[in-house]
Amino acid sequence: MDDVSTVVTAIVVGGTAGVSATASAMVTDAYQGLKKLVVGRLRSGGVDDSHADLMVDQAHDAADGRAKLTEGLIRSGVDEPTVAAALKLMELLKEKGKYQVTLHDAKGVLIGDHSVQHVTFN
Repeated sequence: MDDVSTVVTAIVVGGTAGVSATASAMVTDAYQGLKKLVVGRLRSGGVDDSHADLMVDQAHDAADGRAKLTEGLIRSGVDEPTVAAALKLMELLKEKGKYQVTLHDAKGVLIGDHSVQHVTFN
């Protein structure tokens, strides 16, 4: 995936996750930091502040919004800090979604990596 696609994907996925009630503070902070960097890149490409914010906000709503953000970032370019912030957000989102558990009347359940359980049946 090229740098622009990485940043746009992180904005789209992070924007959707970052506004949910279950988003962790780390995900929300990472998304806001990435958004600030992306708006800065768009501004350096000649987009005014309010329009740059709108482009980022609309990116997770429709394909047209993603296309406009992609075009804007291609024109302005993305720098290493912006790509790094996008990758960090994607990593946080990957960790956040690592376990999705629904338990009904469960007993003796372990959740997590490297868990050990010893069970004795009588």
